[in-house]
Amino acid sequence: MSNEVQIELLPLLPLKNTALFPHLLMPLSVGRPKSLAAVEAALGSEEKELAIVAQRDASVEVPRRDDLYTYGTKAVIRKVARPAENQIELLVLGVERIMILAVEDTGTYLQAKVQPAPPRIEITAETEALQRSVIELTQKAVSMAQPQAHIDLTQLLQVRDDPMKLVYLIASMMGLGLEKEQALLEVETCTDALRLLHTYLAHEIQVLELRTKIADQARHEMTKEQRE
Repeated sequence: MSNEVQIELLPLLPLKNTALFPHLLMPLSVGRPKSLAAVEAALGSEEKELAIVAQRDASVEVPRRDDLYTYGTKAVIRKVARPAENQIELLVLGVERIMILAVEDTGTYLQAKVQPAPPRIEITAETEALQRSVIELTQKAVSMAQPQAHIDLTQLLQVRDDPMKLVYLIASMMGLGLEKEQALLEVETCTDALRLLHTYLAHEIQVLELRTKIADQARHEMTKEQRE
């Protein structure tokens, strides 16, 4: 049985302001010339695969290796639409976490030399406790953020046997922002990912509680002024 690391060369699609997680679908709008060419190259291949990695600075229009994070996601293109001449709408599915080893410019598009980099999965008592805790915190955060909406969170329970799927799903639901999303994508073990997500969720709940308190105080002051 070979232990050789499989290195691939894939068309590279840089993302601004967000990260794509493995196992999840994401709609993307592509308009930059090199990105359009990378998508066309992927569509011309049998596998229709791309290396998708976030930019450190969204203002950079033609990113180089140093402008990109080291970890990204290999993705497969599921749907394509062409609403305008220089625009492609995609639906991509994250396949696995990858490490970017090198970035090359073909002249028309960027391509990345990548290798699979799956986080290490450990199933321990701490992992199980963290999983239950992040599900509870997610339910609390969602109910506080959208108290009038009926949010179906049964999908969280469906992926609880795979801790990384759970982490990625919750992170995508919560809209944590690029830096936090990328930090979750870069951790080496599922336990570290769950710990980090737990910290983020606890902070989100603190912010939501403070927001509710401020709103209640404002309502109380308005009512008091109206009475007077």
